[in-house]
Amino acid sequence: MLRHALRRLLWTLPTLVGVSLLTFFVLSFVPDPTDDPLLASSLSSAELARLRRERFLDLPRFINLKPRDVRLRALAATQAIAAGGDDAAAAADELRRLGGAALPHILPLDALAPEPRTRVALALAPVAARMGLPRADDAADPAHAVAFWTRFWDDRGIEFRSASVRSAVRRLVRYGSASRAAELLELDTFALQAVIAALQPPRDAATLEQARALVDVAAHIAEIDDRIAPGDDLAEARACVTRWRSFWNVYRSDFEVFSGPAQLAATVLETRYGKWALGAVTHRLGVAATGEPVLDELARRAPVTLALVFGAIALAYAVAIPLGALSAASQGRRSDSAIAAAVLTAAVLPTAVVAVAAALLSGGARSLLLPTCIIALSLVAAPTRQQRAALVAVLTQDFVRAARARGAGAARAIAVHGLRNAVLPVVTLAMLEPPMALGGAFVVERVFELHGLGELTLLAVQARDVSWLMAISIGAAAIAALGVIATDLAYVLVDPRLGPAVLSRRSEA
Repeated sequence: MLRHALRRLLWTLPTLVGVSLLTFFVLSFVPDPTDDPLLASSLSSAELARLRRERFLDLPRFINLKPRDVRLRALAATQAIAAGGDDAAAAADELRRLGGAALPHILPLDALAPEPRTRVALALAPVAARMGLPRADDAADPAHAVAFWTRFWDDRGIEFRSASVRSAVRRLVRYGSASRAAELLELDTFALQAVIAALQPPRDAATLEQARALVDVAAHIAEIDDRIAPGDDLAEARACVTRWRSFWNVYRSDFEVFSGPAQLAATVLETRYGKWALGAVTHRLGVAATGEPVLDELARRAPVTLALVFGAIALAYAVAIPLGALSAASQGRRSDSAIAAAVLTAAVLPTAVVAVAAALLSGGARSLLLPTCIIALSLVAAPTRQQRAALVAVLTQDFVRAARARGAGAARAIAVHGLRNAVLPVVTLAMLEPPMALGGAFVVERVFELHGLGELTLLAVQARDVSWLMAISIGAAAIAALGVIATDLAYVLVDPRLGPAVLSRRSEA
């Protein structure tokens, strides 16, 4: 049986991948907040483009046949600047942002005519200033700009190698001196990939200083004022590192070259789904609307919701099975009708109305017991009716009649001979209850001000927070898959004679 359970768990993995693909495909058609005309009118075109890019709306959904890396971006910006015209100013801003990572792909400028060459060299002047190069003022002088960058590339071009950058980053992490940081600043955004790769969440005072040094370099290079302040503790420093790693997940293609295997990987990773999947694997399932990692929020909030859901299911079925048995035993009597009326009344009462009334009567108490009972109230009807129907059918079987003929009383016939066979359909039904119970849990969480999954899920729906919604969807699919395994185990525990049949059926599946 253990081997069977492990085999089912292995089959769960491709199932979860399929669920994630389908869920992401559906979510990709939901209108994004940035599509709102009111929001678009209140933002500049640059701000709107930045928001859309940070939400990966500039990428295809699943396959990107033409991923753009820093080389393609730099060459396109250089051509636009060289051609002049209306796009030249925007291209100059793009080239400034690409910075040192673009230099190996555009220097030297010998391939350009004299006038376009001068325009491109002047567009690089802000990069020279950011790098802190000697005589950087010459880069802004039309008479000297081309010569400045020619001399720079002749002298320093050999330093723009990945191995050199990694060595410089290791020296900064080890020694943490200003001179080591200056080495990286002079490489500008070409060093950003190695800096982010070395940036890890700090664990103690020593690693906190290392993270601070790396973040300071990244903040200067990327021109983003997000640093670890001197008084920040470990939690604040980790949050800062998380923000930088999220930044890199969005903008890494602006500073990396795709070649060989990286080019092939980029066809998948440089997509909306690929960006989400990479962020989920490397950044604790992404960042929730609260700014915290999704995994941390799930760990904090899931126990409340799961306690409500599974506590309500357990309570409902603990009540429903005896009620169903009693209803079957008193078939056609008044007690049977009374039980049916009671459970149907409980089922039709709106959970929100019952929750609000209970909250008012309880004075706003935040115990989980009352909300669990309210959810269980709405779940009792289905298993009660299922148990009654199954038990009525079993009580007409020959083996039950034979037991009664041998002197077994009605109670013994039901408890010993009937329930073991009649409870199996109820077990199957129980595994289908979590989605229904989850909706009720979201309602009672709101009414009783319990900070479970429902609160953030509603915010995620409003903000189209794909990371949170994907985590909830995959989590629900995982629970459903585990429910299937639990159903098989329950069948064997209730009636060991079913073990061979269950194992053979599942093996064939």
